[in-house]
Amino acid sequence: MTMQSTALTRWLSESDSSLRRKYEAQLDELRLAHNGGADIHALVDSEYGAVLTERLRLTFTFEEDPTGLAVEEYYRGLGLRRQVFQNSDYYTRWLVVTPLELETEAAKGVRYPVLFVHHGGHQSISTDEFTAGFHEVAARERIILVMLQDTNWQNTERVLDRLIELFPVDTERVYLAGESQGGYQVTSAFFRFPERITAVLTCGNDIWRDWDNVNEPFTDDERRRVRDAVVPFMQINGQFEASSFAPVSDWRPRKDWGRPRELEGYRDPRRDDDRDPTRNVRGPRRFSNQPEPPAGADKNAWAVSRLNERMSSLGLAERDAATCIGYLTGADSELHRILGFYGDRERTEIIHGTRHWIADIDDAAGMNVFRYVVVENAPHAWPLAAGALGWEFLSRFRRDASTGRIVVDERQTPRTTPHNDVQETSR
Repeated sequence: MTMQSTALTRWLSESDSSLRRKYEAQLDELRLAHNGGADIHALVDSEYGAVLTERLRLTFTFEEDPTGLAVEEYYRGLGLRRQVFQNSDYYTRWLVVTPLELETEAAKGVRYPVLFVHHGGHQSISTDEFTAGFHEVAARERIILVMLQDTNWQNTERVLDRLIELFPVDTERVYLAGESQGGYQVTSAFFRFPERITAVLTCGNDIWRDWDNVNEPFTDDERRRVRDAVVPFMQINGQFEASSFAPVSDWRPRKDWGRPRELEGYRDPRRDDDRDPTRNVRGPRRFSNQPEPPAGADKNAWAVSRLNERMSSLGLAERDAATCIGYLTGADSELHRILGFYGDRERTEIIHGTRHWIADIDDAAGMNVFRYVVVENAPHAWPLAAGALGWEFLSRFRRDASTGRIVVDERQTPRTTPHNDVQETSR
């Protein structure tokens, strides 16, 4: 491949100045969003970058007219209907994507799973609408997809209630996904109403937090409810997130970003950060405080304790701290070195030309309620496979209405993602 044909060169030589600025802003954000270990130019010029380029093209095409005919027609071409509710204000609006056949099928008694996808901090619905491929999941799996500008847990529950009034929602199959701040908002929701949630996916997040997005600690009662409800949990993080989430057995301070973003490709004229209902007003950061080890504590033992908090919340066996910490200097496999802990089953998948290291852990009954994924050379951003990989995990589960318990629904065997290569091991 010649230099002139690389994706990076195309980004920076785009003849449309407005479009070029948007690509430049995206590149600037990627450069800021890693801890020093990522090769962003290689990422953009890879097969992974080609998929990112295509999804960004969709974002840039529609973001300046997010309720226009062009984006509606695009979705209609996928067999979907796209509607925006409460659009009179930037922060009250919410987006719903449904199959075109929904009303006809609902008359036959069909009920549809619903998947909430929460955007990252500072982002608009449109900015995150296409990046992770959830629109492709909605088209393939015929589900209800929901995106909120106000991702606070109270609004999520409010919109869930409204959805049940307006659409044929399968209340046994309510799923939440989110990236960065959106992932923490997912966490807030499953601590506050876990009995209504089937399974969750978070990206670009710590393995465990003790407080919500406005630094409100989760109560002992909320922790008990989460343990009792058992909300299957999946997380996908980049190998080089700015907050150093991988390996899980290590902890490093959040990267000092050094400067704000120099470019913003497009800013919705209705956006006003001072009015953003998700902002934190109870601490030094705009979003929630970062967990860190207490003074004098062993940082690696503390990091593994956070992992084991997650294990406890799901009724899973704790990971041995000495084994996990030992992976930092003497890992017996690449996967253990990258993840920093061990699973019941482990594998490496090549997706979009990029390695994805994956560990699954089962509960005492053999149900796979925990999955963790790290994406090679990836910074703090939506993982491109989050939609496909996330749905593959989430859709296995339903919360039985008669018992309130999570069960694996064999009728909902998910379609698997095409892979170039899979290497699987079991412990």
